[in-house]
Amino acid sequence: MSTISVFLMSLVGPVVKRILVSLGVGLVSYAAISTAVNALLGSAKSAWGGMSGDVLSLVELSGANTAISIIAGAIVAKVALMAVTKLQLL
Repeated sequence: MSTISVFLMSLVGPVVKRILVSLGVGLVSYAAISTAVNALLGSAKSAWGGMSGDVLSLVELSGANTAISIIAGAIVAKVALMAVTKLQLL
Protein backbone atom coordinates (compact mmCIF):
# COMPACT_ATOMS: atom_id res chain seq x y z
CA MET A 1 0.00 0.00 0.00
CA SER A 2 2.75 2.47 0.82
CA THR A 3 4.38 2.01 -2.59
CA ILE A 4 1.12 2.97 -4.30
CA SER A 5 0.78 6.08 -2.16
CA VAL A 6 4.39 7.07 -2.83
CA PHE A 7 3.84 6.52 -6.55
CA LEU A 8 0.66 8.64 -6.55
CA MET A 9 2.33 11.42 -4.57
CA SER A 10 5.23 11.46 -7.01
CA LEU A 11 2.73 11.92 -9.86
CA VAL A 12 0.48 14.48 -8.18
CA GLY A 13 3.17 16.51 -6.39
CA PRO A 14 4.70 18.29 -9.42
CA VAL A 15 1.27 19.05 -10.87
CA VAL A 16 0.09 20.64 -7.65
CA LYS A 17 3.30 22.67 -7.40
CA ARG A 18 2.88 23.89 -10.97
CA ILE A 19 -0.73 24.93 -10.34
CA LEU A 20 0.15 26.79 -7.16
CA VAL A 21 3.04 28.61 -8.83
CA SER A 22 0.90 29.67 -11.79
CA LEU A 23 -1.84 30.92 -9.47
CA GLY A 24 0.67 32.92 -7.47
CA VAL A 25 2.18 34.56 -10.54
CA GLY A 26 -1.28 35.33 -11.92
CA LEU A 27 -2.46 36.92 -8.70
CA VAL A 28 0.68 39.01 -8.31
CA SER A 29 0.56 40.28 -11.89
CA TYR A 30 -3.18 41.02 -11.62
CA ALA A 31 -2.61 42.96 -8.40
CA ALA A 32 0.17 45.02 -10.01
CA ILE A 33 -1.81 45.79 -13.15
CA SER A 34 -4.95 46.55 -11.15
CA THR A 35 -3.04 48.99 -8.95
CA ALA A 36 -1.58 50.75 -11.99
CA VAL A 37 -4.99 51.04 -13.68
CA ASN A 38 -6.57 52.38 -10.49
CA ALA A 39 -3.78 54.98 -10.20
CA LEU A 40 -4.29 56.08 -13.81
CA LEU A 41 -8.05 56.35 -13.35
CA GLY A 42 -7.53 58.34 -10.15
CA SER A 43 -5.22 60.80 -11.86
CA ALA A 44 -7.71 61.18 -14.74
CA LYS A 45 -10.50 61.89 -12.24
CA SER A 46 -8.41 64.52 -10.46
CA ALA A 47 -7.51 66.19 -13.77
CA TRP A 48 -11.19 66.13 -14.76
CA GLY A 49 -12.15 67.77 -11.46
CA GLY A 50 -9.52 70.48 -11.91
CA MET A 51 -11.12 71.93 -15.04
CA SER A 52 -12.93 75.24 -14.93
CA GLY A 53 -16.67 75.33 -15.48
CA ASP A 54 -16.55 76.74 -19.02
CA VAL A 55 -13.98 74.23 -20.22
CA LEU A 56 -15.83 71.39 -18.52
CA SER A 57 -19.11 72.32 -20.23
CA LEU A 58 -17.40 72.39 -23.64
CA VAL A 59 -15.75 69.03 -22.99
CA GLU A 60 -19.08 67.53 -21.95
CA LEU A 61 -20.77 68.92 -25.06
CA SER A 62 -18.15 67.23 -27.23
CA GLY A 63 -18.90 63.85 -25.63
CA ALA A 64 -15.41 63.39 -24.23
CA ASN A 65 -16.79 62.17 -20.90
CA THR A 66 -18.55 59.27 -22.67
CA ALA A 67 -15.41 58.47 -24.65
CA ILE A 68 -13.27 58.46 -21.52
CA SER A 69 -15.71 56.17 -19.70
CA ILE A 70 -15.76 53.76 -22.66
CA ILE A 71 -11.95 53.71 -22.79
CA ALA A 72 -11.70 53.17 -19.01
CA GLY A 73 -14.23 50.32 -19.23
CA ALA A 74 -12.24 48.71 -22.02
CA ILE A 75 -9.02 48.94 -20.01
CA VAL A 76 -10.65 47.39 -16.94
CA ALA A 77 -12.17 44.61 -19.08
CA LYS A 78 -8.76 43.91 -20.67
CA VAL A 79 -7.13 43.70 -17.24
CA ALA A 80 -9.84 41.31 -16.05
CA LEU A 81 -9.40 39.09 -19.12
CA MET A 82 -5.63 39.11 -18.67
CA ALA A 83 -6.08 38.02 -15.05
CA VAL A 84 -8.45 35.21 -16.05
CA THR A 85 -5.99 34.05 -18.71
CA LYS A 86 -3.07 34.19 -16.27
CA LEU A 87 -5.06 32.19 -13.75
CA GLN A 88 -5.87 29.75 -16.57
CA LEU A 89 -9.58 29.80 -15.83
CA LEU A 90 -10.57 30.58 -19.43
